[in-house]
Amino acid sequence: MAKAWSADFLIRRIDRCYLLAACARHPEKREGHLKRARHYRGVLADTQELALA
Repeated sequence: MAKAWSADFLIRRIDRCYLLAACARHPEKREGHLKRARHYRGVLADTQELALA
């Protein structure tokens, strides 16, 4: 499924996660958004490695 995501889509998702984390009032929610952003950054890095290979 991750292969179907474009780099632009992933970058927008990462930005949104960081925005939501900045606005979150509860530490648990903030950490959840940051965890999701880290996941998307990993997927983005993997897709860029595949494109370079």
